[in-house]
Amino acid sequence: MKLMMIVKTTTTIVMLLLMMVMVTLYPMVLLLVKKRYTNLIRTTKTTSTIMLSTKTMSTIMLRLIVMTIIIIMMMMMMMMMMMMITMMMLLMMMMMMMMMMMIACLSDGNHLKCKCCQVPLQKVYYHCSICKFYLNATCSMRPPPPTISHIKSHEHTLTLFPIRLPFPCDACGLSLSETDDLVYACLPCSHMVHRSCIYLPRVIKITRHPHRLSFSLSLQPGDFLCGVCRQTIDVNNGQYSCNKGCHYAVHSKCATRKEVWDGKDLEGVPEEPEEYMESFVRIDEETIQHFSHEHYLKLYEKNNICEKDKVCEACTLPVMISQRYYGCMKCDFVLDEACAFLPRKKYHPLHKHPLTLHAFPLGRISGFGHLYHSASNIFICDGCSRIGCGFVYKCGEQDCTFLVDVNCASLPDPFIHGCHPHDLFFNLTEGKCMGCSSDYCSSYYLECIKCTSFLGIRCATLPTKAHYKYDRHPLTLCYGDEDTTSGQYWCEICESKLDASKWFYTCEFCSITLHVNCLQGKDMYMKPHYIFKLVSGRYEVEIARNDGNTRPLCSQCNLLCAQTLVFKQIGRYESCCTLDCLANYIWKLALAKRER
Repeated sequence: MKLMMIVKTTTTIVMLLLMMVMVTLYPMVLLLVKKRYTNLIRTTKTTSTIMLSTKTMSTIMLRLIVMTIIIIMMMMMMMMMMMMITMMMLLMMMMMMMMMMMIACLSDGNHLKCKCCQVPLQKVYYHCSICKFYLNATCSMRPPPPTISHIKSHEHTLTLFPIRLPFPCDACGLSLSETDDLVYACLPCSHMVHRSCIYLPRVIKITRHPHRLSFSLSLQPGDFLCGVCRQTIDVNNGQYSCNKGCHYAVHSKCATRKEVWDGKDLEGVPEEPEEYMESFVRIDEETIQHFSHEHYLKLYEKNNICEKDKVCEACTLPVMISQRYYGCMKCDFVLDEACAFLPRKKYHPLHKHPLTLHAFPLGRISGFGHLYHSASNIFICDGCSRIGCGFVYKCGEQDCTFLVDVNCASLPDPFIHGCHPHDLFFNLTEGKCMGCSSDYCSSYYLECIKCTSFLGIRCATLPTKAHYKYDRHPLTLCYGDEDTTSGQYWCEICESKLDASKWFYTCEFCSITLHVNCLQGKDMYMKPHYIFKLVSGRYEVEIARNDGNTRPLCSQCNLLCAQTLVFKQIGRYESCCTLDCLANYIWKLALAKRER
């Protein structure tokens, strides 16, 4: 309507301007004709010629008519041009307004949610500019029910409450006014809940606790910390607590997060006793039959000298001094005592499903470059993001590819680490790792709830004891020297300056210091003499120790191999210092072979 009024007003103004032009020009034309007629009379000398002939008068009138018609046509053309210009300007204004509205809608839809379904706004939605109300077009066809009855969480009918009061939700404890969720209330009971909290599951199982958890609207008096976020629980609000009477509770929102809960409501489902699955069968006090090996394994006590060739097949770390281990009586298969006793089935806070122990990597590597996607017999741990070839805990659920190495799977919750005086918990938040001072240490972190410190799992799984070939004593992981003014530190391997404020390995007896990466290497979970395949099995690669008198030259980067391991393609003499160099080198070989 406003647009039509603008068009009408503009047209009226143009018509008035044209009429003014015509009124101004027409007298000027008549004056011009009269002047010419007067001149013609003055030039006539005889009385007989004073009277204008009929022919001359007709000519003058004809010219006057023609000039009038031409002026009218010009005015009409000017009027049409003015109208066209006006319409074009109006059209451009309309297009600009539509574009601005589309941009505003798109920008709003990027971060705003539908007040009904709580999902981001779709391409088509309804909007009230007065009260900032947004509604998806699909929700307008299916509006929220005004009442909800026959529900398990409450015995009375719940009514849609249009006003969000600053009260906590009776089911989750979060404020009703600070969320966009709809509110339903039972007026006789003064019971108010979010719409998403009405259908909370009654009985669930999470991997952070061995027993099932039941939902209740209140707890017995006491001090409770949430088993997920480690924050205080209000006993007067809804939460999940242990069925077996353990002093364990979880916020309802924390317990039903997709990273924590598997989405199954176990109400009415009979609880089967959890069967502990051992990884071995004991033959006698010192002999076992492990599921991962066909021969018997015998228990050995370590001597005072570390055998660097004794590498555990499960965690791929060297067997340390005075460490008990199980070794095969017929071959070189070795498991340290802790890895030999690992359970076959395990629940871990890193994942919502149970994990099963597998003796060798399954499937292909994922998450790295063009060549790694077709690598087999190696894997990337979802916990620490390291490449490994030892034992692995894998999720058994269909379409779930989660897996972790045994080092990450063995971390307890809570975890006590020598770098921090307080207990560390698995949490869903991230922060700066106090081990490597990086914000991108790992995919998961351990958090101290007292001082809000974080430790990445990559640093948390570093061995506290390590072996160095030129030192007969075990090295200890040092968590940084606060007094860095006492002297300079130098790495024994790379012979460069060592930052004493960061983690490093040192010998308490010989006082040598080494960088963590120089001692452990970039691929610390890769076993020497292990063979894996690349490019869909066409290239076999062997892992070898880099412990010769001279360091080999990398065939890809043409630098000396400074890592503790080198990678060699079987049937060739070339060596590569890292998996990245190996992948690029084999890729070049494959391209060269294809060009031939």
